[in-house]
Amino acid sequence: MMRRLLAALVSLVGLGVLGVALWLHLRHGWNAGAALLFAAAIPVGVDALLLAQQFAIGAWFRRREAPGTRHGPGATVRAWTGEIAASLRTFFYAQIRYGDARLPSADGGPRTPVLLVHGYVCNRGIWHPFARWLAHRGHPVDSVNLEPVFGSIDAYVPIVAEGVRRLRARTGGERVAIVAHSMGGVAVRAWLAHEQREPSAHDGVCAIVTLGTPHRGTWLAHFGHGRNVSQMKPDSEWLRALQAREAPATRERLTAIWSTHDNIVIPQAQAQQLPDVRTIAVRGRGHVALAYDHEVWQLAVDAIEAGCARDAAAAGP
Repeated sequence: MMRRLLAALVSLVGLGVLGVALWLHLRHGWNAGAALLFAAAIPVGVDALLLAQQFAIGAWFRRREAPGTRHGPGATVRAWTGEIAASLRTFFYAQIRYGDARLPSADGGPRTPVLLVHGYVCNRGIWHPFARWLAHRGHPVDSVNLEPVFGSIDAYVPIVAEGVRRLRARTGGERVAIVAHSMGGVAVRAWLAHEQREPSAHDGVCAIVTLGTPHRGTWLAHFGHGRNVSQMKPDSEWLRALQAREAPATRERLTAIWSTHDNIVIPQAQAQQLPDVRTIAVRGRGHVALAYDHEVWQLAVDAIEAGCARDAAAAGP
């Protein structure tokens, strides 16, 4: 569904760009190439302005959260420009091109199989570069599409469960890992909490890494659409209930990678940290850009290897 929605949006934007370009060319005598370039710059500029607003809000919350901490304008500009590129790549190309396609995978590879779980208003297409990188390293890869797009996070529990089951069955692996972006991390936690009644269902997951996940909600959820967004409001009743029913042993499998410059999960540090969860902070990255960042990829794989090694040691011979 997300792929169709984005394809329709891109078509409308494309028609608008062509309309403006023709108007400038035919009515105002602009050179055709210049008119098209100017018209195409309009949606890019709108995206950049919306993201700049998000980063400004994030900076305000960051100053309140850590009054004496200075991050410098360079890191913020880096995060903003990187997020512009990542958002255009994600919503205008990757999720349309790869949203319904199977991701690259090293089937039969020697490393831990990895299930990739996307976030809000996304689909598996966002993971294509990371999946290709994982496959090159020898990781079998699978993914899910969380639907309905604006439904309850509870509705995603069986989707995550099926993704884990499918990956284990396809690879024959006793242990798999999960990497989840944004809301996907909350969906994985909801699955873990749900399956605590049947430990064998999730004992096969040796490590979980979340990227920019609003574990305690985000202030921007006040302005989103959908039941899932309501559930991600700061310390919402749903999030508190989830945290209350989580077993500490399951949370110990989690590693949360978060950015001090996240433009969606606000306030950054407070929203993304939970008791008993390992955290790794990075700077100068926006929210969507976390899914494309090579340093973040390496941190995620390092966390998977460490987590699965701990899990194997705890299981014993």
